[in-house]
Amino acid sequence: MKENHSFQTLVAFPTESAVRMAIMMHALARHTKMKAIMSMWILVGLYYFTFIAENRSIIRSTRRVGESKPAIMNDGGRKEKDPANISHEYTMLRPKDDESSGPNIAWLMSFPNSGTSYTMTLVARASNRSFATNYGSEVTPKDRNATALSIYPHRAEGPFWPGMSGKMIVPRPLPDGLVMTKTHCGSRCMECGPQEYIQTAAEFLQKCTTGHAKLAPKQHATQVQYPPDRVAKAIHLIRNPFTNIISRFHHKIKNRRHRNDTEWLSAHPSNSSGFSRWCKEMDQFSYRQDVLYFGEENVPSAPCHGEFHKYTQWHNLAHASLELIGHDVPTLTLYYEDFKHLNKTANRLFRFLELEMVGELREYAATTEVSDYFTDSQKDEIKTLVRSFASNSTWGKIHHYFEDF
Repeated sequence: MKENHSFQTLVAFPTESAVRMAIMMHALARHTKMKAIMSMWILVGLYYFTFIAENRSIIRSTRRVGESKPAIMNDGGRKEKDPANISHEYTMLRPKDDESSGPNIAWLMSFPNSGTSYTMTLVARASNRSFATNYGSEVTPKDRNATALSIYPHRAEGPFWPGMSGKMIVPRPLPDGLVMTKTHCGSRCMECGPQEYIQTAAEFLQKCTTGHAKLAPKQHATQVQYPPDRVAKAIHLIRNPFTNIISRFHHKIKNRRHRNDTEWLSAHPSNSSGFSRWCKEMDQFSYRQDVLYFGEENVPSAPCHGEFHKYTQWHNLAHASLELIGHDVPTLTLYYEDFKHLNKTANRLFRFLELEMVGELREYAATTEVSDYFTDSQKDEIKTLVRSFASNSTWGKIHHYFEDF
């Protein structure tokens, strides 16, 4: 689902000394009777140089993806949007302050409805330490004057945490070392076609560091972004693709209930028939873009093919984007279903986050039975779709979900 936020973007402004220097050089140019064009270029050049030199916020990072990396997409012969051999540039906001203060970020990277909330709650309760998120509205009270709390006191762009007020959840302090931080990255829209969800690894990484929050003094919803070099570790959360897409449907139902959309809810009951209807509507919604991307003869016949394509694309890019960060990022692959072996999986997760387990673990709830929602032939079609688009790395991590058929 597309978010309907009215954002203003957090930007940087030139320093006072930069302005003074530019004015001084402009006056010098006039005094020496230089030509107007030379005066203009000196003005612009020194303005830009001083602005960057004072480290007020612009960081540009460029890295080439190696040729040996697996393709991000493979659509059966059509032109691929693979980031291999393409130099990508992205711009980050960075305030001028002490980089060494505050905890390090451990991303919890997840395609939406993969078990993110369960994982964050389990860790918070059992460690008695807070988590963080890129999305400040999730942890900011609805009070008129409330503003998002960054885990870094002097870096307004976040990530954000609930704080110790107790207005959102039970107050818990931040960890001293690594703070688990929620990010859904990019390529995750719901009612959209390939034109919206196909991204390069660099575009995806930029989304991983982007969020939104209500900030002082204007307290508007502001789009914010931090540099990826603050990320020390990453958890790549994976869920069974079938139950993941079914959970996306149930999340849609939850949103419609919140809006009291009784007409939509009556047409989409929370069962296999409602899911089937939703899939057909989603496939019809994106058909025109699907024809342009796949070709009319090659539009997948699998139900909810756009959703499964996004799922595959997302996990491809999760692998590739981490390789664009300028340092090694140790990554833990975590399967949501492994929480049925609660103690073993939780211990592995806590060791990775360097946290001590001091409280009880939250019990894992069984997931939806896939056979109620898909026929055998539909599951075969979905397997073919996912395998054709998955990178070798992604398929190596999810093929066991398709072993029975």
